Amino acid sequence: MFGHTPRAKNPFEQEIHTRHLAPIDVKDIETAPMKYVALALVQLREELKRIPVMLADRSRRVDEYNVQSMTVESLTQVLVQPQFETGEIIESILVTGPTAGVTSLQLGDRFWSLVIPSTGFVIISPIAIMLSRNDNRILTPASAGEWSLELMGYADTRGNPI
Repeated sequence: MFGHTPRAKNPFEQEIHTRHLAPIDVKDIETAPMKYVALALVQLREELKRIPVMLADRSRRVDEYNVQSMTVESLTQVLVQPQFETGEIIESILVTGPTAGVTSLQLGDRFWSLVIPSTGFVIISPIAIMLSRNDNRILTPASAGEWSLELMGYADTRGNPI
């Protein structure tokens, strides 16, 4: 290209990646060599503070279920009650019912329309749905039969230990 000169690279400009730490820079390293170590330890301590918040405590398993027989005269809903006072992370859902039965599933603000296959059950997994104590856990069948809803996962205790 005519008349194009490459821009001189500024030695103080550097690309910062979101997954990498910014390099520690001490201008007066010769006069204060331990300052570099102190700054590195402070930055390391700040990064280590985030680890407990990111870890998931999977020791409090969630296994919530309800089974209900539905008749043509009295079609109702299958309700599941929360197991813990904290939020829950649901990792798998099991819905059982009569073959070719149609139902709708509500978990929090999510709605699914399901048709039960010839096996008699539907497994929704792997997933990660966070439900609070007040979120709905409702299975509403459109046909009679023996219906069940089971939610499996663990209590979310990050930042809110039980």
